[in-house]
Amino acid sequence: MGRMKILFSAWPGYGHLLPMVPLVRAAQRAGHEVVITTGPDLVPHASSLGVAAAAAGPTAAESYASLPDNAMISRLPESEQSVFAAKYLFGAAGALRARDLTLFWSTWKPDLVVHDPLELGAAAVAVKAGTPHVTHGYGPMLAENDDMIAVIGSALAETFGVDPTESVLAAPYLDICPPVMRTRDGMAWRDVRPLRPSAGESADGSVAGAIAALPHPQTVYFTLGTVMNQTPQVFRAVLDAADQLDVNIVVSTGPGFDPAGIGPLSASAISYAYVPQADVLPHCSAVVSHVGAGTMLGALCYGLPQLCLPQSTDQPLNAASLVATGAALALQPDETTTATVATALHTVVHEPTFREAAARLRNAIEAMPHAERVIADLTA
Repeated sequence: MGRMKILFSAWPGYGHLLPMVPLVRAAQRAGHEVVITTGPDLVPHASSLGVAAAAAGPTAAESYASLPDNAMISRLPESEQSVFAAKYLFGAAGALRARDLTLFWSTWKPDLVVHDPLELGAAAVAVKAGTPHVTHGYGPMLAENDDMIAVIGSALAETFGVDPTESVLAAPYLDICPPVMRTRDGMAWRDVRPLRPSAGESADGSVAGAIAALPHPQTVYFTLGTVMNQTPQVFRAVLDAADQLDVNIVVSTGPGFDPAGIGPLSASAISYAYVPQADVLPHCSAVVSHVGAGTMLGALCYGLPQLCLPQSTDQPLNAASLVATGAALALQPDETTTATVATALHTVVHEPTFREAAARLRNAIEAMPHAERVIADLTA
């Protein structure tokens, strides 16, 4: 098939959009016309990738602010969180995104739609328009996602008039996790296709010089992501643990976080509000993180062992799938202190079995098909 119009649609979160970038780049290199749609808050970042971007649906902050009774999902009983988020966060926002995308379709009708697993507004419009669509995964396929997709679909049926669930599950699913990390036997999607994940794109390379100037031979990268990052006590515990172990630490605090809240940094620490992990990971011995899927898979692309500090959402499940491979240890929020982090981090950095397990996962990732091959198959 010749030149196609391909729409990539993502929930307005970095962890939903950034895993799509390798496929976006492959589509561009193949000569296809590409547009990204997401919430207005993420459009500037999408545009900075050199891709046409359009706003659709609410911002992430607006979606959270509209939750009933000002609920905080992380404070709900764990058994209720997924379904609540599916209906009131992803379902409600999906309907608004579908409304905006219907207008967008009238001026630019795509030949193919690629959406993340929880952004079903674009899928609903694609089903209504008869446009082929594909789900692009961003982390391990979890059993909890099956229920979420059904609830999001029902919410779209109520407010937009289309339930895309069956069509979504029958269409291709691009799985960016190495097969060994699959935590389930049966898959809701019937056409699962592997796609090699990426650690992301580099910036100007200035981080490498800053790391080279740090005093210790080993460096650890630490982040709590861009959503569950409002925990200064966790940042402080990890920073103090790194000082005890005489390792350098590069910290990415994420947006909306006041770095003054974590206190002073030692000479072996650097803090950024945001840093491309592709600029940091090649210089690291290990990663400490919230186990967001993008951070977890990015670290595995470099064969790095990890210390998991899951905070909420899908992070405990991601941690469990990674720990089971032997490439990581995990501490729960009520277990996270300077002493426990220091002990676990020392083990992850110095016990060779963790690096060996991470290397096996890196090799499994390198055996997965490149984005160029996948986009060629999708557009054939």
